[in-house]
Amino acid sequence: MLVNAAEGARATSTLCALRTFQAARGGEGSGALPGTDPRSSTRIWSLVRRVTPFAAVAAIFALQVLTNIGPVVAFPLYLAVVLVTALQRSRLESTALALIAAVAILSWSLIVNVDVANISGAAVLGALLVGLAIGSEEMVRRSREASARAEETLSRLRDSEKTLRSALESTSVGLALADLEGRWLEVNEPLAALLGRTKATLLDTTLAAITAQPDRAELEHALALLRFGDVMHWEGELTALRQDGLAVPVSLFIARVPSVVHGEPGLLVQATDVSLRKRADALRECLGAARHVMVTSVDAERALPELVSVLRSFPDTAVALFWMLDADRQLLVSRCASPMHEARFAPFLEASRRESPAGAGLIGRAWQAGVIAVDEDVERADSTYARRGVARAVGLRSVVAFPAIYDGEVIGLVELLSEHARAPREDEVALLATLGVEIGQFVGRSRLAQALRRSEADHRAIYERSPIGIARVSSTGELLEANPALLRMLEHDGPTMRDNVWPDLLRSFDQAASRLRKAPMLAGITDGSSIQVRAATGSGKWLWLQMTATSIPDITGRPEHVLVMVEDVTTVRDTSDKLEEALTAQRDANSNLEKIDRTKSEFLSIVSHEFRTALTGIQGFSELIRDGGLDPDEVKAYGGYIFNDADRVNRLIGDMLDLDRMESGRMTMRSGAIDINEVLTEAISRAAASSVTVEFKSDLDPRLPIVAGDRDRLVQVVSNLVNNAVKYSPEGGTVTLSSRVEGETALISVTDTGIGIPADEISHVFERFRRVRSGAAQAIPGTGLGLTIVKQIVEMHGGKIWVESALGHGSSFHFTIPLAADGAVAAQLRHG
Repeated sequence: MLVNAAEGARATSTLCALRTFQAARGGEGSGALPGTDPRSSTRIWSLVRRVTPFAAVAAIFALQVLTNIGPVVAFPLYLAVVLVTALQRSRLESTALALIAAVAILSWSLIVNVDVANISGAAVLGALLVGLAIGSEEMVRRSREASARAEETLSRLRDSEKTLRSALESTSVGLALADLEGRWLEVNEPLAALLGRTKATLLDTTLAAITAQPDRAELEHALALLRFGDVMHWEGELTALRQDGLAVPVSLFIARVPSVVHGEPGLLVQATDVSLRKRADALRECLGAARHVMVTSVDAERALPELVSVLRSFPDTAVALFWMLDADRQLLVSRCASPMHEARFAPFLEASRRESPAGAGLIGRAWQAGVIAVDEDVERADSTYARRGVARAVGLRSVVAFPAIYDGEVIGLVELLSEHARAPREDEVALLATLGVEIGQFVGRSRLAQALRRSEADHRAIYERSPIGIARVSSTGELLEANPALLRMLEHDGPTMRDNVWPDLLRSFDQAASRLRKAPMLAGITDGSSIQVRAATGSGKWLWLQMTATSIPDITGRPEHVLVMVEDVTTVRDTSDKLEEALTAQRDANSNLEKIDRTKSEFLSIVSHEFRTALTGIQGFSELIRDGGLDPDEVKAYGGYIFNDADRVNRLIGDMLDLDRMESGRMTMRSGAIDINEVLTEAISRAAASSVTVEFKSDLDPRLPIVAGDRDRLVQVVSNLVNNAVKYSPEGGTVTLSSRVEGETALISVTDTGIGIPADEISHVFERFRRVRSGAAQAIPGTGLGLTIVKQIVEMHGGKIWVESALGHGSSFHFTIPLAADGAVAAQLRHG
């Protein structure tokens, strides 16, 4: 840029010189004869100009002849005429004139002084005159061509300069030239407008003079670096001072450039107004800082002073206040302000204690309408600002008030005051509206959170101090929280309660609910009913707990938590249980008495029947033998009948005695290693020898290990079961004995194809004196003690017995006997 400026200056100088030269040339014949036609005058003057040089040569020749002047003296006169003609006329005219002048000089020598030396000298002067004429004309021609080129270059430079100046003046960037000391040499209009000065006024100042005092040291340092060539350019942001005293943030770019015109380096200065960017940055920083305060704070009451202090960083803001409504007195109250401790604003802050929200002032309008209210200048006559007097006294000029809105209602108001008269820009209005909504949301949520905290504190106090145990359970069944009453009730700490005790309580609750046909705890169904379960305390004491579960839904209505109320109802339950036990005992006693009475009757009936039948046979056959008259075979046969009846009575008495010893614990067992398959085989052999009405089959496991037990008693068990199978099987039926290993026991089964047992009688077959009293079973004799004795013997061996039967399809009696502990001895016994 400086190079172009230097070239322009040099071209301008050349142009001025050419214009001066043309003016001088044009002045010779620019005049016209008065009263004549301009075109005619031009032709006359052209003819006069053409004839004048020749007339001058003729006059000099005449003077030379008349005064006898020599060629040497006349030569300068001829030379002057020839040179003037060469400067103004063409080569042909100037050459012709020089030839005429040379002829004139030579002619005078021939006429006046015929001398060879004089003629030679005249000839030389004439030739010199012609040569000078030709050389002068060539110089003039070249000068004219150079002038034409210079004129063309100057024209281009003028056009370029006009374009450049137009661009420099139309740009929004301030540009200037300054010397190395910072003195302005050239400035454009945007720079002058930026600094609030005219170009002439600005040229009388320096770069340092328009810089704010805090930034001058930095500028001086930069100029020193540029002056000594340490750096070739520097850029930074400074505060410039306008002529009206306002500070303007500018971005400066200063470059050291050479000067073509002066030959010394200079400074190219570019200044850009960054007020908008600074203001936008300040707005973003203010919004970001306010949001940071609101995000990091949970209590609006504590955060409001910091928030108001942040809002004071809003551009051009000197004082910030936050107003809230006092519901009792229906007044707007200033809750906090910034700055609080600056003395010059103290009167204004003192006056800003309270204000009516229904007033006509700016604060009242903003509160009532819920929109931003602005007073650009409180010093204007039409200002309605309520505190305009005290505001003017402390130097405050403009006011902006914007509402804090929550859920469509104004819950607060922010007031920003500036020391300058100003109107907020559109982006500032938009930011204040956004801030109003966000501050309202923050204050509203904080109030709601505070109310929730108070409610939570109340509920927490109830929860902590409740005498009833309370548990909060997640939707997955995990114990989230247990109150102190529940922990004291069960005598456990929190971790033990959560990890060990609660899972058992949850299972107990669900099992009890299942028995009562109620929903489990986590089903999300609340019917208000309670479940009672038993639980052990940490000290081992058992309690009855009454648990009432209530589902707590989330915002979608789905169960999120379960609240369980736990009460210790041990005393009530014990009293109730004791009462129930007493009633049950009474009912059982009554039932037992009835059962005993029925048993006694049945016993007497069965025993009397069995004894009477046997005694009748003994008595009858004895009378027959006593009366005599019988042959020996008949006596022998009757004696056998008497023996069988006596044996029947003896077995009945033996069964009764065995049952009594078993129930009283007086029966002893002689345990030993027994091959149960051998016992089964012997039982089949004895039964087959005494009965030809049924078929016997065996399904015995040959690898069955040895069992441990009393052989005689096990023979009694098997014999009793086999006899029963034969007794209740029809003629041609089948009785099957089987054995196999079942875990650590031997499983023995006796199956018949007899009449079977009714379903309602199966559970009673092992009761004493209990006999099937339906169908064909009624005609089969028996005391009902055999299966009772079998059950007692099996259980005394540590086994168990049961029956499977279907009416008309036979019965299967199964019992288990533990295997012998020593497998090697068992194997030896087996193979032995």
